[in-house]
Amino acid sequence: MILSKNVADQIVKELSQIVEQHINVMDIQGVIISSTDSNRIGTIHGGALKIIEENLPELVIESNDQFPGSKNGINLPIAFQGAIIGVIGMTGIKDEVYKYGQIIKKMTEILLLDSFVREQHLIEQKAKDRFLEEWIFGRYEVNHPLEFEKRAESLGIDIKTKKRLMVFGLKKGQEPVLDDLIQTDISSSIRKYFKTLNQAFMFRTSTLFISVINNSTDEQMLNIAKNIEKIVAKYPEITVYIGIDSKDDKPINISFKNANAALLYAYKSKIHTQIFDTLNFDIYITRMPKDDRLLYLQKLFGDINFNDIRETIELLRTFYLHEGSLQKISDALFIHKNTLQYRLNKIQSLTSHDPRNLSETYLFIVAIKMFDSLDQ
Repeated sequence: MILSKNVADQIVKELSQIVEQHINVMDIQGVIISSTDSNRIGTIHGGALKIIEENLPELVIESNDQFPGSKNGINLPIAFQGAIIGVIGMTGIKDEVYKYGQIIKKMTEILLLDSFVREQHLIEQKAKDRFLEEWIFGRYEVNHPLEFEKRAESLGIDIKTKKRLMVFGLKKGQEPVLDDLIQTDISSSIRKYFKTLNQAFMFRTSTLFISVINNSTDEQMLNIAKNIEKIVAKYPEITVYIGIDSKDDKPINISFKNANAALLYAYKSKIHTQIFDTLNFDIYITRMPKDDRLLYLQKLFGDINFNDIRETIELLRTFYLHEGSLQKISDALFIHKNTLQYRLNKIQSLTSHDPRNLSETYLFIVAIKMFDSLDQ
């Protein structure tokens, strides 16, 4: 292990809260890389060099001119896995600092071990994230099946049990949450929760959280979604939207596409958690290319501007909401019934289809859904 400046800064910060004397941390070249005395950072500590070169268990310096760049105090080697990786020093009169020597050495090595464990955990987490990303977005299990199985086994990921995908995104109002600190904090909380589940893993893209979970019922998946909502609810003004794939057995890349389609629908729905359903037409619309949705509206309404289409859509929405009752529709729109009839006739003339005709209703219902989906 290399003693990095970040780790050294952490050690100095922790120890300076316990002892009042100046603390210095030197690397394997004897350079002071962190200190409570900022003026000494970057200078060579002669006493540290002597400890490293002669493998000394400690070195007490009784005068400031005894070693170049050193001051009176005690210095001890920092050992990790049997090797010296640096030196920890405390400035002060011998009688005052010597009693703290072994204490700060032990504390330093405990902090190093803790840092090492966290670093190893981060490396393992990144390896799992890369594996899951390759599994979902690539053809890794097909192109390299044996290596794929070995990597999965080494990472503790069960690839043989059926899986379900859950995709979620964060929004603040209508805008996606792109603040990496917030995403990282929420991600850390969700990962801790996932550790309480059997074979639940998650990785992040720039805007999505993608989780792979052992095959579960819809009820179990919805319960997981509720717990995620509780975690996110601790962050003011942030809402989580969740898409879950169906429980049908399918390749994992198809599961992702279905879960993502459900997420896109969740963004538009009052219900923020949605399960992919092959009978839900709204979900299919979100999977259509945006240009195709625009083309449908243009073919139906002709060459009119988008604001005019918006006004027509709102009229149609109100018309179907009140099941064609002219009185209720007129009251809702604050217009006379004759004006309403005129506008309906205008739609018929514009589209060559009558929204009052039951056999042609589906054309306008689809148009409303197409229009609503364009925000995605």
